[in-house]
Amino acid sequence: MELSSCPILPSWIKGGATATLFLPNMSKPRHETLFCDTNQNSFFCPGATKDSSKFIPLIDLVTNCQTLLKNANLFRGYAKFKRVYQARTQAQLKTCVLHHVSAHGLTSLIAPSSFKHLSKLNDHDKSIWNAAYDEEYDGLSSLPTWDVLTEDQFKKMSKGMKPLPTMAIATIKYDEHNCPKQAKYCLVVLGNHDPHQWSKEKS
Repeated sequence: MELSSCPILPSWIKGGATATLFLPNMSKPRHETLFCDTNQNSFFCPGATKDSSKFIPLIDLVTNCQTLLKNANLFRGYAKFKRVYQARTQAQLKTCVLHHVSAHGLTSLIAPSSFKHLSKLNDHDKSIWNAAYDEEYDGLSSLPTWDVLTEDQFKKMSKGMKPLPTMAIATIKYDEHNCPKQAKYCLVVLGNHDPHQWSKEKS
């Protein structure tokens, strides 16, 4: 089946069409041309080049197309890079918000107030709260907002300054029937430890 005749693909996805590709392992988006060989394998190829070593394979494009579009990996035509970066940020935010850890099955409906409290829970409850923490941490880490520092970089930057600590706050969210729905952690910065006095200027 040719790409252009596949009913589940957008009409613009076909051999010879221009598109923009921004996969997770790419440092920046690329403007390419779609290509489909005689074996129905799909590729991105730079312009009119015939050098197959420069082709970027799109594994099972028919099956994975909607995922590529939803995750802001594939765009129609030569999309502006600014628009591509904005779409990627929105997709990452949506992923962070939509994922959650179910609280169904918790044997204790008291959220852990500390690591010591967490360590005393049974293995089942502990696994749920560990998954909730990972969901929060990984979601924040995936946002294009942070600069990850090495230990040496942190030591150099923190000389003469006191970094603000963070706290992990666990809570259980309930549905409209008052049944436990979500085990949730929130990682917050403790602004009360900030030695600076901040004031809001009058407009």
